[in-house]
Amino acid sequence: MRTHAVQIAILGNGPVARSLALALADTPIDMMMLDTFPRQQARPPQPDRTVALALGTRRLLQDLQVPLPLQGSAAIRTVQITQQGASSRVRLEAQLLGSPEGILGEVAGLDHLEGALETALGCCPNLVQMPAGPVQDLQWHPDRVTLKWPELRVEAELVVVADGGHGHLQNLAHLQRLGWDHNRHAIVSTVTPREKICGIAYEHFLDSGPLAFLPIGDGQFSIVWSLRPEDASRILALPEGPFLEALNRQRPSGLPPLVGSGPRSVYPLFFQRLWAQPQQRMALVGNAAQTIHPLAGQGYNLGLRDVITLAALLRRAAAGAEDMGNAGLLTDYARIRRRDRLETIAFTETMNRLFGTRLLPLRLVRAAALAALERLPAIKRDLAARLAGIDLPAASTIPDLITEPRHV
Repeated sequence: MRTHAVQIAILGNGPVARSLALALADTPIDMMMLDTFPRQQARPPQPDRTVALALGTRRLLQDLQVPLPLQGSAAIRTVQITQQGASSRVRLEAQLLGSPEGILGEVAGLDHLEGALETALGCCPNLVQMPAGPVQDLQWHPDRVTLKWPELRVEAELVVVADGGHGHLQNLAHLQRLGWDHNRHAIVSTVTPREKICGIAYEHFLDSGPLAFLPIGDGQFSIVWSLRPEDASRILALPEGPFLEALNRQRPSGLPPLVGSGPRSVYPLFFQRLWAQPQQRMALVGNAAQTIHPLAGQGYNLGLRDVITLAALLRRAAAGAEDMGNAGLLTDYARIRRRDRLETIAFTETMNRLFGTRLLPLRLVRAAALAALERLPAIKRDLAARLAGIDLPAASTIPDLITEPRHV
């Protein structure tokens, strides 16, 4: 059995795991990134999966020397929020922020983000990458954690769980959990409208849940359509023509009729928070820490803020020759990230539940609230800044990795 001793073992190989390794690439910290996806299985195809990069996230990626804009990405300059059966709408526009970039964010292909991060990691002498598969055993010691596989053992001062929650570590690592099932499935696909619309993202609330249209370039949109499981199965099986007919009946105002679509996939929607005790020498980041509703596309943005915070604390610990997994560091990490995480979770869960009820009184209240919000530019600006990731709770901001602080 091969044995490796490192300071940090990163479980996962997706964008959040790679972002953490990149944030520590110029440090003396010894890292190993272990892909926990089963080695004997092929990764499932993810047709046209996209990721929304908020303005604040783009700035952090630029500070990590990731070249932007990413290949094939599309800028978001306006977000339109509407409700089925109501004429009122809210438009959040980039000029509300007065930022030099002139955008709220951008949408990129997941594969392009992963590729850009992998390229940036090309010159990272303190990182070893290994396709290990799911962890088979985990043991704690006073000064380290031991991870075991059939042919591999890794000893680390700190284990960072960044596998998107797919590593099934909850029972093995005795993680605490809070969560529930939304009883909804999301259909993901690429669609083409009859006329090109650029720079606008649509968040349209239906009785079944939100229907999002995210611009992806060349006049196309990536959709995330929340449906009850039985409806999702039925619509997923439709030929293209009937699928487009069903989607066109639900499309938001201002979006031209849809005339084409790409491959479709579906996944269940649920909420989950997992956390470890500080004494366990484990830090959870991204979807491994919180799996949230795709409403507003906050998943990777929240995960990157986890990464930047943890990386700043680890850099500080390295400068002081401290133990990477000490309980004080992990307590600080949980404290600093608590408010940003809870506010984002509260926003997505509240919006999903508020707009997901069919009760007529609430429908009328929602329509009136959208109409009122459209006439309140100061509140619209605050909402746009929060969604863009540039107006975070002060206690949740660590600027250590930002070499050129920016102000909006």
